[in-house]
Amino acid sequence: MKKVSILLFLIFSSGSWSQTYEEKVAASRAFIGKPVQEHTFYTMDKLPITFQSLEGESVVAYFFASWCSPCYEALENLNKAINTAPPSIRVVAISLDEDWTDLERMLARTGFTGEVWKSADAKLAFRERLFANFSGSLPHIVRIDSNGVLVEGGSRVKTIEQWAAVINKNASLAEASEI
Repeated sequence: MKKVSILLFLIFSSGSWSQTYEEKVAASRAFIGKPVQEHTFYTMDKLPITFQSLEGESVVAYFFASWCSPCYEALENLNKAINTAPPSIRVVAISLDEDWTDLERMLARTGFTGEVWKSADAKLAFRERLFANFSGSLPHIVRIDSNGVLVEGGSRVKTIEQWAAVINKNASLAEASEI
């Protein structure tokens, strides 16, 4: 029993488990201005891909999941903005679903036809609050510059007009959320 107690103490007192909410938020916000974290994703063809493979391109990444109800409308609006005018920046919609079938159903339901990746380890992305997702929620959006640096993160871009401002007019996420 003593060994089990010691083991449980070590598990729950190490890493992000021992961080307070404020410490997790601060650690996540600290990702801004730094190279985007390495994380493996898969294309819809199930080929591995990372942000590092996009070096030299500016990227807007929209993180979503099929279990996130606000994500449906935002993904539909992103699709409409992409189809209205070709983006001036690379746009990638990234699923944090564990199941491919759930992802495919969501894409069919929303009609999204843009570039889609699926996280290889969505639980890690949430637990570690990767990609400056300091709120630990979805939807989440990030901008990554052509040098692979995470420029900003947010969650308030939802309408067609807001998406168009971000992907066509180079508006920041904060500016676009005020539209």
